[in-house]
Amino acid sequence: MTLDIVCNFRKCRKSLSSHAWVTTCSHVFCIEHGQREFKRNAENSLTCPACGSELRDKFDVIQADLKPSETFKSIVLAGMKPDVIMDIAMRAMSFWSYQVEQETLYQESVAKHSKDKLQCLEEVNTLNVQKLKAELETCKRKVNSLQSEFNKKRKQAEELTARLEEKTRQIQKLTFQLDTQKRKEFRLPNFEDKNDNQETCINITELVGKRAASEAFIFKPMKDTDTSRHLICSPKTPLFDFRQKNKRPGFQFKPIRS
Repeated sequence: MTLDIVCNFRKCRKSLSSHAWVTTCSHVFCIEHGQREFKRNAENSLTCPACGSELRDKFDVIQADLKPSETFKSIVLAGMKPDVIMDIAMRAMSFWSYQVEQETLYQESVAKHSKDKLQCLEEVNTLNVQKLKAELETCKRKVNSLQSEFNKKRKQAEELTARLEEKTRQIQKLTFQLDTQKRKEFRLPNFEDKNDNQETCINITELVGKRAASEAFIFKPMKDTDTSRHLICSPKTPLFDFRQKNKRPGFQFKPIRS
């Protein structure tokens, strides 16, 4: 496989296949950069853009056809002696070898630079990986610590909930006992007052039974309040005629608690 030579201008590196500017210092340039760099000044001297060599002679730099026609090939060396032809061919081969060698060195330099850059990036990547692993381990330890603390807090919450439920049951039990005791204390005085009222109030059943049918039985209430026991024996009512008792059904005399 034949390699194409490239422009020796530092920022170009374009492959040359048709025309190029060639110098006696074994450098070659593309048409665009050659026309721009090889402008002859008043003293008729040029400088090689690649190595800085002075190109004073007229043929130190020429524009060459890299794909000559068959006619040009058959006439360009015609009439020259074999030693001149060989000398020209050797110099052309040296020029080509130099370009290939320079391109090889350049590619090796680029490869070395890329390798160094890759190695540097690998080192940076290794450091980043180690840093991330350390941060990951720290996060794992933190997560484990938070998980342990969470389990501890949850256990405490469960214990507090159990204690709260126990206290609630005790409060309910005490409330029930208190209500029961209040009901007992409320019923006992009522029962005693009822017995006292039954003993204090007058039993008029016998008097009503012994009266004659034609006699009018008039009931006069006692004092409104019994000062000794502070009990009300009967309400403040006018005189009551028992002959009219059937006209008011459901009338009963009951002691009233003070």
